[in-house]
Amino acid sequence: MVSESRRRIEVAAAGLLARHGFHGFGLKRLSEAAGLPYGSIYHHFPGGKEEIAVAAITGTGVLACRTIAAARGDVLATTAGMFEFMSHKLTNSEWSEGCPIGTPALDGGSDAETVRLACAAAFEQMEGAYAGLLTELGVTEARARDLATTVVAAYEGATLLARVRQSEAPLRTVADSMENFIRSALREADADADRADPRPA
Repeated sequence: MVSESRRRIEVAAAGLLARHGFHGFGLKRLSEAAGLPYGSIYHHFPGGKEEIAVAAITGTGVLACRTIAAARGDVLATTAGMFEFMSHKLTNSEWSEGCPIGTPALDGGSDAETVRLACAAAFEQMEGAYAGLLTELGVTEARARDLATTVVAAYEGATLLARVRQSEAPLRTVADSMENFIRSALREADADADRADPRPA
């Protein structure tokens, strides 16, 4: 069982990472955001800032994976929901809070190896969960993996553009493109299934 204090630290760290990246969040700011003293933070994370960042990024990846996997059979709604979630998150934070994985990947992933690896693993989890939705709908595993990588990359890129431009437009544009992309892949999968089983219905 994860203690309540540790959970509060991870949640607060995820929020700070989403806003400021790895280099932009410090333990003083984290202590204030979590409502906990320094001593409690070091008690749960003796490795300090880097260990906290890895835990927060890893936790975000697990949560994202579970959320995607829970939407069994409804890949289009899941895709739309991802982009809508980030749209609300950005507008509600006045464009200051992006992705807790993508932001530290850009700021810290290049010179903190454990942070880079945590970001890579979190993205991999997201892609795996998303690919699982597609394979359940008849898309081949290789094609599903390619599609999942494309959607996650498009999501992160649209998040960056929306944040910089302070506009939801990139998220909405990319969400529509991804929907069309996925619909096409599902039609291809159905056509392949029909060719493999030409018996009349």
